[in-house]
Amino acid sequence: MSGLLRKDLYVADKSGRLLLVLALAFSMVPSLGTFGSTYAMMLAFMMPMNSIAYDERCKWDRYAAMLPYRPGQIVWSKYVLSYLFTALAEGILILGTVIRNYFQASVDLSEELQMGLLLVTAMLFITALGLPAIYRFGSEKGRLVLILVMGAGIGVAFAVTNLLEEIPDQPKMSFPVLMLAAAAAAVAATFSSFRLSVYFYQRRQNGAYD
Repeated sequence: MSGLLRKDLYVADKSGRLLLVLALAFSMVPSLGTFGSTYAMMLAFMMPMNSIAYDERCKWDRYAAMLPYRPGQIVWSKYVLSYLFTALAEGILILGTVIRNYFQASVDLSEELQMGLLLVTAMLFITALGLPAIYRFGSEKGRLVLILVMGAGIGVAFAVTNLLEEIPDQPKMSFPVLMLAAAAAAVAATFSSFRLSVYFYQRRQNGAYD
């Protein structure tokens, strides 16, 4: 599977470097801190999306069918690609925070770290949600489906948060416990997502969604 990852990294090399430099620049601007964090994490998911789009455009999957790769390996390489860029994006955010802290002593490092962990967890869910949609509907329609589902999910999250805030004397969950629960949910979602992606990938290869 390392060969699959190298192929995707070669494709993403030029555009990826430019976008990563922009993410670092955004993360160092205090007024753009939240935007820079969101931009860096969404960049991490753009890479597997663009990789799948390139594969569709050049009919690479037909060539891959003659190579000694199982469908699960081909699909899993896209998940790993997203995780690699997520880790890289988090590293960029940490670097930007350190640089801002050097020039601006008021930066709360613990708060920035918690925000980074929350964004990484959110990216795990976005990857688990987005890749099956792209394999099922294709790179173009899959993007639209993902945007709609993410919009609905954000709306539900805000509604649930507002309802919880109105409940008096509710017990507060500590951040470590919250992160452990979110990580467990992300692992479960990834397991189901991967199985769906492999199923949709095989169906698409057999012409079911043409």
